[in-house]
Amino acid sequence: MTDCINTFFSAWGDPSDESRAAKTDAALATTFYYADPNAPEPITTRDAYLAYVKIFGDMMPDGSAKVVHVSQHNGHARATVAFCKDGVAMQHGQYFADIKDGKITRLIGFAGMGEPE
Repeated sequence: MTDCINTFFSAWGDPSDESRAAKTDAALATTFYYADPNAPEPITTRDAYLAYVKIFGDMMPDGSAKVVHVSQHNGHARATVAFCKDGVAMQHGQYFADIKDGKITRLIGFAGMGEPE
């Protein structure tokens, strides 16, 4: 069920426009909702999402995102993602996903690991 999450984040930092698009199409449902703290507003279209991910690659050449842990139940998943530069984790985030028919329909991200302040 969670293969789509790994595929989704493998597009981050992929230098090929075509490969990013193919990974995105494999992971996201046709109708989806994506929100994270760095996006000024929720993203609901493929083209807007692809433009957003391209910004990551442009801002962090040789950057990547790697899923380091996933837990799941009843069509929902929580993923911990490491955002890396040259293979070294620079920041972690947590994402909460709704998954239907093997594709992400909603993904909401948060910076950090939710530690108490």
